[in-house]
Amino acid sequence: MTNKYKYILLYLAFVLSLSTIFYFIDNSKDRNIQHQQRILIQQAQTHFQSQSSTREWNDQYLGVYVRSQKTLKPHPYLPFNTLKTDEHEILFRVNHASMARQLSEISNEKSFKFHLTSLNPLNPENEAGEFEKKALKYIEKNNVKEYYEFGDENFKYLGSILTEQKCLECHAHQGYKLGDVRGGLSVTLNSHNYNESVKEIKNRNFILKVTVFLFLTLITFLMTRQIQSNQILISKVEKRTRQINETKELLQNVLDADLSLMIVSSGTEIILANKTTLDFLEVASLDEFREQYTHISDIFEEVDDDSYLQQYINGEHWIEYMQREQHNKVLKVMIVKNGKENHLKVHAKEIRVNEQDIHVIIFDDITDELEVIEKLKNEATKDPLTKLFNRGKFNEVLTKEIALATSTSLPLSIIFLDIDHFKTVNDTYGHDVGDEVLVGLSKLLHETMRTGDFVARWGGEEFIITLQASTVTQAAAVAEKIRENVASHDFGTASKQSISLGVTQYIEGESEECFTKRVDEALYEAKESGRNKVVIK
Repeated sequence: MTNKYKYILLYLAFVLSLSTIFYFIDNSKDRNIQHQQRILIQQAQTHFQSQSSTREWNDQYLGVYVRSQKTLKPHPYLPFNTLKTDEHEILFRVNHASMARQLSEISNEKSFKFHLTSLNPLNPENEAGEFEKKALKYIEKNNVKEYYEFGDENFKYLGSILTEQKCLECHAHQGYKLGDVRGGLSVTLNSHNYNESVKEIKNRNFILKVTVFLFLTLITFLMTRQIQSNQILISKVEKRTRQINETKELLQNVLDADLSLMIVSSGTEIILANKTTLDFLEVASLDEFREQYTHISDIFEEVDDDSYLQQYINGEHWIEYMQREQHNKVLKVMIVKNGKENHLKVHAKEIRVNEQDIHVIIFDDITDELEVIEKLKNEATKDPLTKLFNRGKFNEVLTKEIALATSTSLPLSIIFLDIDHFKTVNDTYGHDVGDEVLVGLSKLLHETMRTGDFVARWGGEEFIITLQASTVTQAAAVAEKIRENVASHDFGTASKQSISLGVTQYIEGESEECFTKRVDEALYEAKESGRNKVVIK
């Protein structure tokens, strides 16, 4: 965007902001004035309700009789306007209108006045003034209950008085009907305090507008200067950007020349990646990779091996962990692509560019190497004939099983079994048939065992099994099931075979040697006592 359009947008923003703020300032002023007006209206309504309640009290008694005074004369328009008591005292009848008028004369000396009035009064003293006439005509025309005006000196209010049944006693001949507006009660309040408050509100409004105008003008001026400064800065940035892009292009070419996966990271995101990396990730560009992932660590698979990196290791970011530990051990990651597990050895070099730490991270594919190592490991721990684990692996597993049983206080049992008269099979049918029997028995054991149980070939025709969370009684039941399965199985050329089994349970605190020796003794007893049976020891 050119500076010309920036200035246009800035000045438009100035005008729009000024107009918006002024609108809210004026709106606030109007609300405050309306609040002051409501106060006056509520005061007038309170006086009106007070006088209405007094009138209703008087009406309940159809007027009240009071002692005569020099200033009080009989009401000329009231029937039975005088009363002589037994003590020869003269009382005058005072109706609601007379009472209101007398109260009005008292209140007129204070900060408010009120007057009972009508457009068609019986008493000339109730004659409506100019405001009262206007108010009564407005109320009748618009069918409302009240009317008021705000003046420089006074606030004038008039509430309507409707014709009730008791009013018709005196006013029926004037043509009034129930519900007609018969007159009103006007209240006049001094509006000096109201006018002062409104004046103060308007003054504050003006001062606030001036302050806002000056503030926005200052901001606009500073932003104008900032636009000018930015233009100078943009020119410098463009020059620096060209230099960075040239350096970046050179670096990219260097990275692409390496056959290992290589990325440059700021720690939170990938800055650069070589072509080998993009080809491995099956993306055309780094931007395409960013659309799916935040960092390459998002696709690291979890592996139960502390040499394999995860995004966070004990709360520490993987790059920081790698920088610290890569000299102490070989660190790896596993990434699954197209269903294949890829294992990569990873190491990094930290460099500082423009006061920022940058990490050059290299991933070397060691999948084939690990497969060879795993194959050799399996060959070293598995029996080549039965494919079961061998005696060495069993001893390793037994150590872990005992540690687990000790820590969890769960039982651990083992079964030791031997094929009866296996030498006869080899001597009669040959070692090939003997091998078939061993393989067949291995499959039966594998099918019978539960998840978590471990089966190994101890040597020759002997096999051993660990049973997690199993008492000796439970293990004996499993052993009996194995014995029955073997006895009913057809081993082909060698036909039927039988096995002898010893069973025992781990005693807390004993050594592995004692544990395995006891089960060996149980097997020996099974063989010595007739074979094809289970002996518990």
